[in-house]
Amino acid sequence: MEYRYDLNEQTLYIDENRIPAYSLEKNEIGNCTSCDSILVSLSYHAVGENIAVITKCASCGAFYVNIYDSDWNWMDEVRVTLLPIPIPISNPVVDSWEELKAVPIKKLEAVFSKGEIEALFARAKDKAPVRQYLYRARKKYELFEEIFDLRLEL
Repeated sequence: MEYRYDLNEQTLYIDENRIPAYSLEKNEIGNCTSCDSILVSLSYHAVGENIAVITKCASCGAFYVNIYDSDWNWMDEVRVTLLPIPIPISNPVVDSWEELKAVPIKKLEAVFSKGEIEALFARAKDKAPVRQYLYRARKKYELFEEIFDLRLEL
């Protein structure tokens, strides 16, 4: 059997069967077979008459599924494969007045001058900004995105 685990959804997959967690309680479950450190439970799953507990080693970070019978007698331990976590391709885009208004002013002030911020808001409201300030602000878009993971497109 192939055991796979989705960290985002706390869901266990055994072959093609999806088994959601019934508990996310954190407990010390035992010792890691790789490094002998503590295993901590991440989630509990009902698998027929058995219980599958997803664990993570507190030291080496290895993931296991520990199988118990209905009386909590240990039966088996198997390494579990983690499903890939999707990574967003790009940062959120700020391209309207409402979205720009939602950006904390401290973030804007960290990169842009007062005049540049005023030009950004004027542009977002479709008003005529001071061209020079808007030009300078646009040269700093990449730095702003690098620091705050927000892409400005004004």
